[in-house]
Amino acid sequence: MLMLEANNNQPFEQPMSIRAVESPAYDSVSVIIPCYNEERFIGKALEQLADQFESDRYELVIVDGLSEDRSRAVVEEFRTRRPDVTVLLVDNPARNIPTALNLGIAAASGNIIARMDAHAVPSDGYIRRCVEVLQTGAAGAVGMPCLVRPGAGTLIAQGIAAAVSHPFGIGDAKYRLGASGPQQEAVDTVAFACFRKSLWKELGGYNESLHTNEDYDFNYRVRRSGRQVILDRGGHCDYFARSTLKAVGKQYVRYGGWKAEMIRLHPRSTKLRHLVAPLFVASILALGIAGIFWKPAWWLLLLELVTYLGCALLAGWQAARRAGGGLQMALVMPLIFATIHLSWGSSFLVRLFRYYRAAGK
Repeated sequence: MLMLEANNNQPFEQPMSIRAVESPAYDSVSVIIPCYNEERFIGKALEQLADQFESDRYELVIVDGLSEDRSRAVVEEFRTRRPDVTVLLVDNPARNIPTALNLGIAAASGNIIARMDAHAVPSDGYIRRCVEVLQTGAAGAVGMPCLVRPGAGTLIAQGIAAAVSHPFGIGDAKYRLGASGPQQEAVDTVAFACFRKSLWKELGGYNESLHTNEDYDFNYRVRRSGRQVILDRGGHCDYFARSTLKAVGKQYVRYGGWKAEMIRLHPRSTKLRHLVAPLFVASILALGIAGIFWKPAWWLLLLELVTYLGCALLAGWQAARRAGGGLQMALVMPLIFATIHLSWGSSFLVRLFRYYRAAGK
């Protein structure tokens, strides 16, 4: 049975889904793609991935959470159209990403794993370049920048894509801030990484108790093992963002709650960017309540909100110009930034509060 690191540095038992056969001695590649109701995107992802490595040493493994749309039909249509590409379809009744990744890697025949996503379309040569970097350096995991694209043609969708590609929206996560910078650098995490299957086994697989932030957790354990996580800018991956405020709000509620769980498991993994939104939300609540007893607190709250609005307008104008948008996009950016920050920060605080309340009982 493979084991995972726990908060107290003692291993804990990982579910059976990560049991796997030994990988072959030569370098072959298995691309693992978690999927659930992705009929809009999965076909394009498969087409772009199809010819990125030698076909006799390459396979695409789609791990489907029993999709209720045409996702599985799209996969079958691709398999019929491209019989030269090895395609495996694995069921994931648990319908969460870390379980999907463990199931897919366990079923994979390759000794190098490329973790991808149904919402992502890699540039030409993405897989081969990551494999080359993995083979020639001391890297444990290799990925490339993630260029966020609008999930629809609406103003809000375009604004969301711009917001989650700007430091004001998502902090200093380098893989999400564009393709400019040094050719290679060691970073804390990447989104869609290549790594050896033997490393996955050594680290105990993906932590299935983390339904989000599983990549950051895995990459943190890669770094803790003494290996580097490398961001290579020889290519990129297009990622299609959510297209409505409701959808992005739900996404960041999920992100914030699971980031709190990640930090609880690995306190030393905390970065400043993880704390800014929770502190912002906490300050709004604290000043709002304090104003009941000390009126100047409400003036401080007003000053904080006006300052935030000013920063959001400035960042929104920068993001809109970078995305080729105009004044209309710039004016809706503060609403998008606020949705991201308040959703993420509130969920983070609620998850921590629930944990410590339960621990105190």
